[in-house]
Amino acid sequence: MADANKLAEIAAMIAERDEDFEPFKDAMVSIEGDEEPVWPASQLQELLGYASETAHFTKALNLAKVAAAKSGISIRENFVVGDLLSDPGETFLTKFAAILVVMNADPNKHGVALAQTYFALQCDHSALEDERRIQTRLQVNDETRKLQGAAKSVGVTNYGKFMGKGYEGLYQMTLAQIRQRKGLTKSQQLMDFAGSEELAANLFRITQTRAALKRQSVSSERLACTTHKAVGGAVRRVITGAGNTPPEALPVADTNVGRVVTQVKRRLKST
Repeated sequence: MADANKLAEIAAMIAERDEDFEPFKDAMVSIEGDEEPVWPASQLQELLGYASETAHFTKALNLAKVAAAKSGISIRENFVVGDLLSDPGETFLTKFAAILVVMNADPNKHGVALAQTYFALQCDHSALEDERRIQTRLQVNDETRKLQGAAKSVGVTNYGKFMGKGYEGLYQMTLAQIRQRKGLTKSQQLMDFAGSEELAANLFRITQTRAALKRQSVSSERLACTTHKAVGGAVRRVITGAGNTPPEALPVADTNVGRVVTQVKRRLKST
């Protein structure tokens, strides 16, 4: 099983770094009728550290437009003139345009270096998935411990049986069958090889089961097992009812989350 302390350490590092990213997230605005957010150039200028260096920022902005034009990308659609949005004098940048501006800015400025890291992460879906896996795996660890405490309070002594019933409800198969389907050995923990989507489904199962057990007035292992299986089945119906993939059909991760922790820690320290 993944080391809980290491998971917590990396989750804390991610949270601390995300605090630095908050200004870039807060600067995003939405344009009516457009799903993708944009960044006002004036706010990006301040965030990059060019508040009093308009000429230098304008140079980076113009270089970004040249790069877009040479790539056959529409300047009009990515560097949106504010007059069209009732904001004369402003320019709104799509994510693509903002990235180009940041790439053409001075990386020696702290704001630019931070922006480069922020936008690089937004484009790296694999890195985002790694971080979601770590954060959700930690939550699953914490909530499983709480669930076991709740189960003990209602008379559960066979925790293996109790946890297995939850898997049966959510996956419609035993833990051994799940491992076989996903190609995992008996020694490999299912949650350590689950992706963020599968982890989230199990997290919902765990938290809702604990809530249900706390409401029960009768202490009975049999009833607790029945409840866990029923909650797992209810979560499954929500997933399939929304047209989403049931957990047993989700792909297994290539790497144990413990190894992912090491990789993400190295990346966080380097940035």
